[in-house]
Amino acid sequence: MSWKRSRETRRRLKKLSRETSGIIKGAWYDDRNDRYVRTYYAPKDKRLLRMTANRKVRRTKDIPSVGGYRKIYDYWWRLF
Repeated sequence: MSWKRSRETRRRLKKLSRETSGIIKGAWYDDRNDRYVRTYYAPKDKRLLRMTANRKVRRTKDIPSVGGYRKIYDYWWRLF
């Protein structure tokens, strides 16, 4: 990674840390490693959840056109 890209990433994480507050922060400062770290909220069993959602959708007989598969199994609601 180039120096400019690293600097831009640091700047964005610092801004995210300032703008988010309370219990849930988007990024936090790690004193031990002297850097900002982004917080991720996706569960560890994300892949298993995605496979389960895919299986439910595949086994459904009547799937509405275009984005109708989202109505069958709400993946994002289960994920977060």
